[in-house]
Amino acid sequence: MTVTTPATRTSRLPVAVAALSLLYGVLGVIWLLGADWYPFGPSTDGDKVTPLAFLPEQVGAGLVALLGVLGVPAALSHLRTGWTPTAYRPLLTFTAVEAIFFGLLAPSMSLVVIAGYLLVLVGVPVALGFVVAGALRQQTTRALLLVLLGFAAAVQLTTGLFDWKAFQGLGSGLASVPERVGSQPLFVFGAFLLGAGWAVLGVRALRNVRGRCARCGRPGARWTQPELARRWGFWATVVAALCPMPYALLRMTWLLPSPIGLGVQASDLEAQPGIRLFGLGLGLIALTSGIVTLGLIRPWGEIWPRWVPFLAGQPVALKAALIPAATAATLLLVGSVSLVPMLWVPEESLLTNVGHLLLFPFPLWGASLALATAAYYYRRRDRCTGCAQG
Repeated sequence: MTVTTPATRTSRLPVAVAALSLLYGVLGVIWLLGADWYPFGPSTDGDKVTPLAFLPEQVGAGLVALLGVLGVPAALSHLRTGWTPTAYRPLLTFTAVEAIFFGLLAPSMSLVVIAGYLLVLVGVPVALGFVVAGALRQQTTRALLLVLLGFAAAVQLTTGLFDWKAFQGLGSGLASVPERVGSQPLFVFGAFLLGAGWAVLGVRALRNVRGRCARCGRPGARWTQPELARRWGFWATVVAALCPMPYALLRMTWLLPSPIGLGVQASDLEAQPGIRLFGLGLGLIALTSGIVTLGLIRPWGEIWPRWVPFLAGQPVALKAALIPAATAATLLLVGSVSLVPMLWVPEESLLTNVGHLLLFPFPLWGASLALATAAYYYRRRDRCTGCAQG
């Protein structure tokens, strides 16, 4: 039997993956020749936060060069139609190797850290803006805004958190981040994108081998039916919503005279109020992410609530929910791979390392959020424009 590749496969994605793979092949050769800006080694303080950091630099650079160069013809092979299953399976295996190497082994926790920084800088102001805008449209949201203002006033009276010194410290700390990390996050993010591209090509190839639509995967297994997806998706969503709560609650203790966990003392927070402000921002992001996750099973995850400006009452576009949820799940799963080296830090006890997993349950969080996102997709997807099934 011949596997016929639909028109959707002859897209620009294989070409883009081939181009990015060639770039990393060239970079791998440069690092192999001794360039001192190899980005996948230990961090500046010696922590091995990515599996590649356990390999000698020459070995890691050699693997990047080899897989980068070999990835060019492999990616372009995904453009070809008329593969037999026997010929397709080796390509699928190599695609999986590329996706695992660049998507899971090369990236580090820095991706999650950078995402957290961006969410604090952008997400917190945007969320507050939505609450203020909603307060002008709905009484319930006005009550929420009053509660938030009262909470902020109480925090200011008891801790003096929102003063100029705290914001100045926060600003100077964030301004020093580019100088501290250099260009390393760019190469890590590029590897992540390359791995994600390989993963998409692999999913399409696997669907073709199984005789399914490359775009939507139909006809799918019984558990992908909307009613069944609603059942198992409910529990996956609940677990995903609960995962960030321990971290959020622990961050909230920074408002107390004696903060709990995370290796900080009250004197540290008093000396550097910007750290306390930023930490609370991360806690709010974690708390908000858990609440927003519930939208995958709640009506307001399908119809915009009345208090949302310009969109109130309109259906939530499928991609508007899928893209951020899938991105978050992918980052968490990538971050979970980086947590494995942390468990074997000789200076830390087993109890401390287990505590890290309880505080940062990235494997469980990422997996449950991925399942919740998939269930949301299976419930809401329309008729496929590629195969007309639905």
